[in-house]
Amino acid sequence: MEDKIDLASRSMELGSEPLSKNAAKREDRSRRKEEEKAKQQGPKASSQTQKTMAENDDMDPTQYLENRLKYLAAEKEKGENPYPHKFSVSMSVSEYINKYTTLSDGDHLEDDQVSIAGRILSKRCSSSKLFFYDVHHGSLKVQVMADARKSELDEAEFARLHASVKRGDFVGVTGFPGKSKRGELSIFPRSFVVLSHCLHMLPNQKGHLQKPELWSPGNPRNPETYVLKDMETRYRQRYLDLILNNDEVPKIFNTRKDICKYIGKFLDDLHFLEVETPMLHKIAGGAAARPFVTHHNDLNMKLSLRISPELFLKQLVVGGLDRVYEIGKQFRNEGIDLTHNPEFTTCEFYMAYADYNDLIKMTEDMLSGMVKELTGGYKIKYHMLMGMIRSQLKSTSLLLSGGLTW
Repeated sequence: MEDKIDLASRSMELGSEPLSKNAAKREDRSRRKEEEKAKQQGPKASSQTQKTMAENDDMDPTQYLENRLKYLAAEKEKGENPYPHKFSVSMSVSEYINKYTTLSDGDHLEDDQVSIAGRILSKRCSSSKLFFYDVHHGSLKVQVMADARKSELDEAEFARLHASVKRGDFVGVTGFPGKSKRGELSIFPRSFVVLSHCLHMLPNQKGHLQKPELWSPGNPRNPETYVLKDMETRYRQRYLDLILNNDEVPKIFNTRKDICKYIGKFLDDLHFLEVETPMLHKIAGGAAARPFVTHHNDLNMKLSLRISPELFLKQLVVGGLDRVYEIGKQFRNEGIDLTHNPEFTTCEFYMAYADYNDLIKMTEDMLSGMVKELTGGYKIKYHMLMGMIRSQLKSTSLLLSGGLTW
């Protein structure tokens, strides 16, 4: 019935001759074909955008670097600053997650304005008007759902901006919080700024499907779940290790900080004084080791990097400082292997009016208290990587007790 009315209305247009029924039907079929063709153009544009993104991921790293440098040069020629001076962050990614994680699926708080910043490790596109990013900070991430309808830019500027965004870039996002219909916590940007461009291509994560277990102190490491597994690359390019293995490696750095902090507080509570002693010694003493030798130009004197702070710490005890300690670097020009490094950190302390029995008790209390503080208990699993270089991940675990065992 509606089709008949539609055909009749067309045949009775003002200023035109009435169309026959067959002509009107032909015109209607033609119009429907054009609409179907227009609908098909959307997916094609989207697939073309995804194809371009895939080509970027498969590009030769040298060509990728050249393209990025050319893009930055072109931006500078236009008078645009590709490295903004400052971006004001209103809350961190962890604070954002804690505050808005209770939102219901599909909820949007359009009256709230939030600014967050982080590194992009994943980029996906639905069309030239809708892009999805995973913005990471440490082991935490928030999805950015960039929709052209909610952006301050027009469609052409929006598409141009997001076509230039690559994995590894640092971005600043200002928008409102919400959750997608699937329940993923997201931020919907009104403003999207690239703060620092990643010039080099990050290793591809396509084949990495295994989700790592959350690591905590006292548990075995999970190297088999790393995106970047090659030991040589991980330790020579530590920044790459932190970027790609961000579920676990940053926590190890934080754990080291917590260990040093606990040791310092433990000794401070026993009225020890933290000091700094010289790094350059005229005669390297305090241990039997080969030193690194350098030359002081102004004094025309040969000096050595310290192999131990022992002699200077003992001089302080002689001077009347009964309890002293130092956490610092030592340097020994000797062999290197998996557990020995030419430069390493030690904690050395000296205490007047005490003997080895007192030090045994102190060591028991320090180690057991530290294990309890970091892990919540006294038993830990020690993960030994056996023959990592030769046969990769043949591993075993030992259950160690941090309780008072002496």
